[in-house]
Order: sequence, then C-alpha cells, then structure tokens
Amino acid sequence: MLVSYDKLWKKMKQNKLKKKDLAVAAEISTYTMTKLNKEQTVSMEVMLSLCKIFHCDIGDLMEVIEEI
Repeated sequence: MLVSYDKLWKKMKQNKLKKKDLAVAAEISTYTMTKLNKEQTVSMEVMLSLCKIFHCDIGDLMEVIEEI
C-alpha cells in the first residue's frame, strides 16, 4: 500500500504554513518531515499531532492508495 499526503500539503497552503513551521508546531523531526515528503508512512502519533494542529481527522490529511 502507498500513502499520499497531498491533502496535508493543501491544508498547509490554505493556512499559509511552511513545512519548517509545521515541523516546529507539531514537534516533528526533520527525519519525519523527510518521510512525509517522500510519501512514506509515519507513526500514528505524528498523524495525531498534525490533526491537532489542523483540527481535523486523519483522512483529511492523508490517503491510503492500494497497489494493483
């Protein structure tokens, strides 16, 4: 399975947040931000931190894509 964080990037643009600012606000390491940028899976804790910042559900930030 693949993941897509396109929804997260759109929310960031809507809120005029830079990736560096998001990392600081969510207390996410640069390693984790790199994983997000590369569309790799991250922990549930990271996703919940991001949900708190944007006041939304996980599905509002990411999408799971099944490989064929």
